[in-house]
Amino acid sequence: MRYGILPLGIALLLSGGNAIAADTPKVALQPRLEAAPDGSRELVIDARIEPGWILYASDFEQPQIGPRAARVVLADGARTQGPLRSVDAREGHGRSFAGDYRYTYFSEQGQLRLPVAAGGTPVSGTLRAQVCFEESGLCELVQQEIVAR
Repeated sequence: MRYGILPLGIALLLSGGNAIAADTPKVALQPRLEAAPDGSRELVIDARIEPGWILYASDFEQPQIGPRAARVVLADGARTQGPLRSVDAREGHGRSFAGDYRYTYFSEQGQLRLPVAAGGTPVSGTLRAQVCFEESGLCELVQQEIVAR
């Protein structure tokens, strides 16, 4: 019996003989607000990442071709007071036809922190990021709503 090439979608969902469910969440987010005595606040997003997957962090210059850095887009007129920071992210290097690039990522767990304007209201927005399964290279974009109180 002769086998043809598997359709790309099916081939990408197979990794080392183990099927990867495309509709299961690869990252679980727990957003919260931390207030400082001076009245400043930080949006803190703790991420729990499925085994074998990585979440690209925020603190690298996004290459034209390659990993997508994590970004937070705030809603309801909320304002940032500084850049999104990645806490204890690992560093990696890659190469595409466009050249070499550097990136940062989390595996198993990670934390993003964003200084936001002072106030007493909840902060809401959207985390836009990318996760990849290390063994197969399968990548998915993440767009997840967050609300922190």
